[in-house]
Amino acid sequence: MRILLADDHDLVREALSLLFQQYFDDCEVAEAGALDPALDLIVENNTFDLVMLDLRMPGMNGLEGLKRALDKVASSTFVVLLSGTYRSEDVRHAIEAGAHGFIPKTLRGQALANAVQLVLAGDKYLPSSILNDLGDGKGGGDGDSRMAGGFGNEGDFARLTPREREVLALLSEGRPNKDIARHLDLREITVKYHLKNIYRKLNVSNRAQAVKMALEDMARSGNL
Repeated sequence: MRILLADDHDLVREALSLLFQQYFDDCEVAEAGALDPALDLIVENNTFDLVMLDLRMPGMNGLEGLKRALDKVASSTFVVLLSGTYRSEDVRHAIEAGAHGFIPKTLRGQALANAVQLVLAGDKYLPSSILNDLGDGKGGGDGDSRMAGGFGNEGDFARLTPREREVLALLSEGRPNKDIARHLDLREITVKYHLKNIYRKLNVSNRAQAVKMALEDMARSGNL
C-alpha cells in the first residue's frame, strides 16, 4: 500500500508514518510538508492508494487544495482530510467537495488504522462528533430536528435507543469496544449488549455493515 501524507508538522508526519508501518504490512509512506510538494509527488508518480491532506497546511486555502488534489489523483486513489480541530460544517463541506473521509488527528492508533481501512474499503469515514452535532441540530443547516447520534427518525434507525445511537456514532469512528465503554462510562459487556441490539434492529451482521448503513442514512437525509 502506498500512502501520501501531507502535513506541515514534522512530528505529526513522523508519528503517522510509524503508525501506518505498524498496522499495515508492506506500507510505503511518502511525505510532504505543504500542498504544492504533495501535488508534485502525485504528478511524478501517481500510484498512491491513499492521499491524506492536512486541512490547514500551507497551500490548502480551505477546500481549494482538496479540489486541486482530486483533479490530479488517479480515479482509484482515495483522498481524505486530516485536522486537529474542526467544525461539523468543515466535515460536511469536505465530503460535498469530494473527500473520501475526514480523519481527526486525535484518533488513537487502532482507531486511526480502522478509519483508513474503512476508506480503502470504499466507505466514507466521518468522526463521531459530527453525528452528535447533527443530532443536536447544529450541523443540518435546514432546522430539521434530529435524534441523538444524528440519524433519521424513520425506518430501522427509529428503533434505536439514544444510548444505542451513541454507541453507533462511536463505532463509526473505528473505536474498539473497550474504547467505547470508556468513553460512555459503561462496562465492555454492556457495549457488546448494545451492539447486539443495534445489529438486530438494523438487520446487519457486523460492525462494518452497521457503520455503512449509518453513513447511507445520513446521505439520504442530506447531511453529507
